[in-house]
Amino acid sequence: MMVIISDASSLVLLQKIGLLEILIKKFEVSIPAEVYKEAVVRGKEKKSSDAYLIEEKIRNNFIKIKSVKGSDKVTKVIEEFGLGGGEAEAIILFLEQKADVLATDDHKAINACKIFEIPFITALTFILNAFEDKLIEKNKAKKMIEELGIYGRYKDELIYKALKYLGE
Repeated sequence: MMVIISDASSLVLLQKIGLLEILIKKFEVSIPAEVYKEAVVRGKEKKSSDAYLIEEKIRNNFIKIKSVKGSDKVTKVIEEFGLGGGEAEAIILFLEQKADVLATDDHKAINACKIFEIPFITALTFILNAFEDKLIEKNKAKKMIEELGIYGRYKDELIYKALKYLGE
């Protein structure tokens, strides 16, 4: 089974658009402790329904929390790339676990992935892949892309290209 490590940005976006439910059935999804704090603990402080839904998936063992061993490496990645703690822990956890792909929608984390040669995927790419793999229908994919345009920090041009790819 493919192992995906996620940072908070992708985890929350995938939950918001309803794709996380599908992905956790098909892939092993893991997050580091700092991503849990960002997505669930801080999310619950803000009364975000997404935080409670993500927490439920963790409680039911659909999403696993894994510890990062190299805290010194996390600090170095934070300093070198200007990343938040969750993104840095996700990158180090990916390297430690030898996972298959890192889910991130954070621009700085994407740049770090390119430098470390880490395969990464964004929420937008997850939607297009799910559509291609026939996990979701065209109308559902279109709705998810439009929601990403609202919730995510995607440029209008990328949303337009994704919709065009679907034939919209």
